[in-house]
Amino acid sequence: MLVGNPIAFGVLSVAAVASALGVVLFRNAVYCMLSLILNLLMLALFFLMLEAEFVATIQVLIYAGAVMVLFLFVVTMLAPDASSTEGRDRLRWQIGPALGLAIILAGSLIVAILNGAVASDARKSGAGSLFTQVQANGDTQAFGQALFHGFSFPFEATSLLLLVAVLGAVVLGRRLASRD
Repeated sequence: MLVGNPIAFGVLSVAAVASALGVVLFRNAVYCMLSLILNLLMLALFFLMLEAEFVATIQVLIYAGAVMVLFLFVVTMLAPDASSTEGRDRLRWQIGPALGLAIILAGSLIVAILNGAVASDARKSGAGSLFTQVQANGDTQAFGQALFHGFSFPFEATSLLLLVAVLGAVVLGRRLASRD
């Protein structure tokens, strides 16, 4: 696309540095998150300049699209409000169902690991050779097959870890807001 164009590189560099400074200098957390999303979009444009279309697409879809929008929702949820003390009483009944669902999730993961379903799925798709599959076939279909079949357990464990981190941030934010 713009390989070797110094003017485009200069404009993108200025925009990337300005958005990075916005992340650090804005006092409002929402503005910081929006600056970070803009910075990630600038990074995707740098990848396009290097003719790495797949990496640029993943950068926009995963980081700027999914993860940062999720973080933006968390930051907006953490805004202190006056109803935080009455919200605790309203959500108290959810502790029981949450513990029940956590036990079901942990039990199913243990059964899947002990039965070898995770290991057999990884062996079928050759998850140990993700790089060789992508190199041999040279397409994103091989990458997707290996990622979502061979590495399905680590992929789902990462999503569970992100969910726990978001919930922890919300709980800690609500506690800190109620102390003030």
